[in-house]
Amino acid sequence: MTVLMLETLDHSAMDKLNHLHDLVMSPDPNAREHDLPFHQVEAIITRGLGRIDAQLMAACPKLKVIARAGAGLNNLDLETAKAKGIDVVFAPGLNASAVAEHTLMLMLNCLRQGPRASREVKRGNWNCRDAYEGDDLKGKSVGIVGSGNIGRRVADLCSAFSMNVIMISRGGESHEYLISQLIHHAPSLDLLSLHLPLNSDTSRMINEKIIQVCKSGVVLINTSRGGLIDENDICDGLNSGAIGFYAADVMAEQPPQKNNPLIAHENCAVTPHMASLTKQTWAETSNFVADNVSAILQNKIPVPLSIYSGAA
Repeated sequence: MTVLMLETLDHSAMDKLNHLHDLVMSPDPNAREHDLPFHQVEAIITRGLGRIDAQLMAACPKLKVIARAGAGLNNLDLETAKAKGIDVVFAPGLNASAVAEHTLMLMLNCLRQGPRASREVKRGNWNCRDAYEGDDLKGKSVGIVGSGNIGRRVADLCSAFSMNVIMISRGGESHEYLISQLIHHAPSLDLLSLHLPLNSDTSRMINEKIIQVCKSGVVLINTSRGGLIDENDICDGLNSGAIGFYAADVMAEQPPQKNNPLIAHENCAVTPHMASLTKQTWAETSNFVADNVSAILQNKIPVPLSIYSGAA
């Protein structure tokens, strides 16, 4: 059984897959012109860069399963997979703690100004402490937009820091209801943390309209998807002081252009989409995906939560 790897997984998962199947590595996660044995491929696995689209699935007539080693599914063509009866494996929830911890790290960095102070000390400026304006998380109001696995875990951690947690979600209602709740709570929030999938409803949902109703100097955290915000509007908000700080693990374009004005802003901090790449979580996610892809190829029963759609 041939498995096409658009990107590598943790070494333990790669060893496991290599023991059971014939692995074919793609030189480029999104290239389609390479001389690969597409006609033999029964499974395709990606991390996040490689897109498994209708063109790639059409090139693999024996394809049984596609997989994303992560929680998001925006780089997989789910409609085509469902129409073709191809199972979709992903790893929902496994990265919740890692991403939640990263979110809290960003919050602390913003309010306590630790990285900035460390840079000053390295420059020999110990007296930067005289102008220190860091603040506590304790007692701050944080709006957590999205009540999935990660959002709920962030809420738990924020509560442990004695923050006032306000969950903002659809609650089974329409996207318009979510926006109305966000607008309702925004004027009283010290921090706003985004934990939503990216789709046609949520694309650029944090824009000038929302920023205008936020509490002045709000701290905005984004560890979900870069496309949830309008980068130009965030830059304007940072310049005007409407946004006190923006910290993110994601960008709309990854990697971003070197001259991206948002990244260049002194009150913006961006990490390179690494929140879930801790050793422990990456190994768990990789092996979870490898095990379930192998189960499907061997006509065994995979973990139910790993299957999104398809013949099963």
